[in-house]
Amino acid sequence: MTRFSDVPALGEPRGAYSFIAEAGGFVFSAGIGPFTPDNAPLSSDAAEQTESVIDNIESALAVVGLGLGDVVKVTVMVQNFAADFTAVTEVYGRRFPQPYPVRTVFGADLPGPLVAMDVTAVRPAAQ
Repeated sequence: MTRFSDVPALGEPRGAYSFIAEAGGFVFSAGIGPFTPDNAPLSSDAAEQTESVIDNIESALAVVGLGLGDVVKVTVMVQNFAADFTAVTEVYGRRFPQPYPVRTVFGADLPGPLVAMDVTAVRPAAQ
């Protein structure tokens, strides 16, 4: 297994975890939020935060040579499910390529961000 905590676009992990781990051709991400390396203030708009989350996922996947097209499963956590589900889904549908990955979306008591996601990707040779 290989773990990666050095993702320059994300800065240092905000706890005792790695951003990406790879095992057996599968790549797993931590829950990734709309953060910047310098901890800039978060937008209060769910669509903007979703864009930032997906940018951060792309940066994390790039460390291991993968992209959004290699993602097979996404878990989406939304702070205010009723208010923000539609905006999050619109950005998600525009950013992830078809056929879309399997997705689970649920409301979560996130400590700050409106949206966070984790992904599972697979190396093309393992597909």
